[in-house]
Amino acid sequence: MTEETKKKRPDLGIAIPVVNKKTPQSYDLSGNIVVEGKKYKFGAYRSTASGNGKMEKGSEYYYFYRVEPLDDVAPAGDNTSFKPSDLEA
Repeated sequence: MTEETKKKRPDLGIAIPVVNKKTPQSYDLSGNIVVEGKKYKFGAYRSTASGNGKMEKGSEYYYFYRVEPLDDVAPAGDNTSFKPSDLEA
């Protein structure tokens, strides 16, 4: 892939399979995605098709359980909005 091709492809997010789940209820897939310039975080569970729908029986798929806006939080060292003088009476 050339550098020019890389520049044309936008970064729309990342999906990460979770291999070391903390609990059985933890998501099997998580990450973030950009839709129309807005960032969202998501969590999805892995499942297996029953064969009663469009997918072949035994096919694996992920279903999204959580999709919510991703708040842009500045790193702790860069936040200069706190003013101790605001706390004084």
